[in-house]
Amino acid sequence: MDQIAIAANAGVDETYTLLGVRADGVASVVDLVPASNLEHARLRAQAMLAEHGSCRTIEVWFDGSLVEQHDR
Repeated sequence: MDQIAIAANAGVDETYTLLGVRADGVASVVDLVPASNLEHARLRAQAMLAEHGSCRTIEVWFDGSLVEQHDR
């Protein structure tokens, strides 16, 4: 995540954690999205699939629970 995104999320107490998972099960990419916007997390998950060809799926986590996953 770039410095602008980090600054934009400053002050947000809760976030969705997006994990880009490869076919071998390794989470090779991580991104954070403010928890106030699940739709943004969904759009970001789709963008991550497009950006990271090695990712087979993007898992969306919140508060230690898997919320949803987006498969290629």
